[in-house]
Amino acid sequence: MFGYSRETPPEKVLPFAPNRFVDPRARDAFLARLRRDGAVNDYLLRLRRSEESSLWVEVTATVHSTTDGGDLRIDALLRDISERRKLEDRGRDLSDQLGQAEKMAALGQTVSGVAHELNNPLATILTWAERLAARPVDVDTKRGLETILAESERAAKIVRNLLTFARNRNTTRAQVDLNTIVRETLALRAYEQRLSNVTAVHALASGLPQLFADPHQLKQVLLNLFINAEQAMLAANGRGTLVARSWYESETEMVMLEVNDDGPGVPGHVRTKIFDPFFTTKAVGKGTGLGLTVAYAIVEEHGGQITLTSESGSGASFFVSFPAADAIGRTAATPEAPPPTAAGSAVLVVEDEPALALAVTDALADAGYRVDRAANGQEALERVSAEAYDLVVCDLKMPRLDGPAFYRILAERKPALARRVVFVTGDVAGTEAEKFLLETKCRWLLKPFRLNDLLRAVHETLR
Repeated sequence: MFGYSRETPPEKVLPFAPNRFVDPRARDAFLARLRRDGAVNDYLLRLRRSEESSLWVEVTATVHSTTDGGDLRIDALLRDISERRKLEDRGRDLSDQLGQAEKMAALGQTVSGVAHELNNPLATILTWAERLAARPVDVDTKRGLETILAESERAAKIVRNLLTFARNRNTTRAQVDLNTIVRETLALRAYEQRLSNVTAVHALASGLPQLFADPHQLKQVLLNLFINAEQAMLAANGRGTLVARSWYESETEMVMLEVNDDGPGVPGHVRTKIFDPFFTTKAVGKGTGLGLTVAYAIVEEHGGQITLTSESGSGASFFVSFPAADAIGRTAATPEAPPPTAAGSAVLVVEDEPALALAVTDALADAGYRVDRAANGQEALERVSAEAYDLVVCDLKMPRLDGPAFYRILAERKPALARRVVFVTGDVAGTEAEKFLLETKCRWLLKPFRLNDLLRAVHETLR
């Protein structure tokens, strides 16, 4: 139990010697209990083995006073329960994770509502700012409009990041740019890093091949790596520098990412277990030991690998590799020109937010479309019964009759028009709306959208 050989004399073991106790106060409490009660049953202690590793034991003991009134004599039975404690700790971790999952589900519902309320005004601001920026204005006004656009997009990214990490999502893979994922995840940590004196630097190669991956799962991997690096640096130095570097290895056709920190490094005995489930070096209650395990599983599911290189005292580097998708997007993307319009086409905008409805209506009218507005699905049905429209731009969440209900009735009455509906929404991740859009295969835009994206979606749907 204590790591001694069978030949070691019993009097050399000394299980209750002061240096055997991980916490010296536990020894004082144990002896005080024995003196008071004369015996203990299944008393829990954390002791040290001969090589200094710790173990949990249950002690059943009786105390006897010596005849000369000197030291106590203890008759004790010790049982090693270290494995049982590990299982109990894992059970508590799983219970905590279940509770956390329930809280996250409730948070996801709340955030979805908040996103809907925030994305409508953000979409209105973006649309108006883009329309005004396209007009001839003086330099100061132009600079102000560009600031409004940039800050609105920043706010939109914050909302999207909240949605990403507050919801459970089914895996949805698509062509994604690793550099974009890195930048978005660093942006999510930017505020905390500023407060904590952590400097984030990225050296991202241009023209990388795209990945066929779930962007939300990739963010989860990067978030785990970034937070672990930050915590290690802050615990050791109170500050630090985080470096994210990407490149492409043509021989293996793998897109590579290195996440490096200048923290204390990872000791050898930890490196061998760092991806094991429930393994953590953090204090009790500070981590579940699942972050890197989940990251490892996600990377492997994507056909990649994650490895660690570190020397104690000289920082750590995690290397993540992903197979490149077909040679799509290997060259830098060039800005797309505004899409052509089907001048004179009749468009019905169905939106319950008056300010956003007016902004979208005016933007489409500027592009040469004939535009009408409806405040909800019921009013939209009345309009399509009275007028002929070439396309409908429709919100998903509305009072009286929402977007999906409106679409189902429209599909029965005017199936040709139902094939030319563009939906706009503040959030679809993990909701019934996501299932609805997948089933109907309708084109849709996530609020807040850029004006060019709206015009392109309208043009392509009318083709």
